[in-house]
Amino acid sequence: MPIPLPILDDRSYAELTGEARTLIPALLPEWTDHNPSDPGIVLVELLAWLTEMLLYRVDQVPDAHTERFLALLGAPRPPGASLEAATRAAVLALRERYRAVTPLDHEELVRSAWPAQGGAPVARVRCVPGRDLATTDPAARRAPAPASVSVVVVPPRPAGVPAGLPEPEPDLLAGLVAFFEPRRLLGVRLHVVGPRYVPVGISADLVVADDAAPAAVLTDARAALAGFLDPLTGGPEGTGWPFGRPVWVSEIYAVLGGVPLVSFVEGVALTTGDGGRVLTDGSGAPIGVALDVDELVAASTDAIALWSADGRRQA
Repeated sequence: MPIPLPILDDRSYAELTGEARTLIPALLPEWTDHNPSDPGIVLVELLAWLTEMLLYRVDQVPDAHTERFLALLGAPRPPGASLEAATRAAVLALRERYRAVTPLDHEELVRSAWPAQGGAPVARVRCVPGRDLATTDPAARRAPAPASVSVVVVPPRPAGVPAGLPEPEPDLLAGLVAFFEPRRLLGVRLHVVGPRYVPVGISADLVVADDAAPAAVLTDARAALAGFLDPLTGGPEGTGWPFGRPVWVSEIYAVLGGVPLVSFVEGVALTTGDGGRVLTDGSGAPIGVALDVDELVAASTDAIALWSADGRRQA
């Protein structure tokens, strides 16, 4: 199907003469004879006829002009290709995302253009404008950096490795920096980094049913938490724990409460080595752990304990 060309101006002779007649009373009130026999009307009709011909010619782009437009776009017609095919290819190329301007541009380029060029697989990507996340200084990393753009990438896990915290290889980071070099805006300092994993210890007391096998329930509970907080398949939507999303005590209660043969859950607590991350409610009770925009969770579930209904420690 050919590409529909825009109509630059489709006014007809009748429309042009009618528009001119409506302007006469406002521009020259003393001109009252608007009959075809009036010399002024004759000139209006003559100019409308000439204008209609010129408007028609405006919409007729010669093939030679199209060839020049394609050359200006850097997509000259290949030998043997039809002009229509070359024009279509040039228009489709213009619609493809190339320049990295917005955060969405950076993320979509990593998802689409990077693999198309044979780049190493990337499972997740997050672009953070105005931050230098490559620096090792915590204060500088949190401070605004107007000229910086950071792209955080998470690779997939190697085949046959069901768990673990994936970290990008140096070759992947260097390759993405080179990939963005011709695409970034002039003056932008681009940083491609991996995620930072924040250790979060989870402790809880699970009261299990009388017929439960403690070892199996404990394994299921730890697997449920690992799946919920997983960097690639966790989170509320199952697409990986969202970058920078806090870990809430209430959600841990919900996850553990859904484990089969767990009667109820109590005493859930979250611990981290940085006290400044602890989120509290109005009474000062801890309710969660905060994460920065490039951070994911490295959960530890060693402090989960199982109890029977009569208060006996099961595991």
